[in-house]
Amino acid sequence: FREWLEAAVSELPSHLRVVFVLREAEGMALADIALDLGITVMTVKTRLFRARRHLKLLLESRIQGGFETVYPFDGARCAHMADSVVELLADFIRPPS
Repeated sequence: FREWLEAAVSELPSHLRVVFVLREAEGMALADIALDLGITVMTVKTRLFRARRHLKLLLESRIQGGFETVYPFDGARCAHMADSVVELLADFIRPPS
């Protein structure tokens, strides 16, 4: 999966790739990215959204049947996930002892 992700990131147009890498790999704040690139924060957000959407499409095209075949939401796996979420929520809302 890492190889697929690296290949997909390298296929992004450069103006999307640089924003994606600065935010997701380097953890930079949106305002800092905007300042460094000389663009507005809204442009950074737009490019980040487009980069993520593009990556999703690229990765889905490499996975036969799309993400739903990798993470099917039915049966035991779905029930286990739902139980885990409910358990975490119960811990979160349970008053401290």
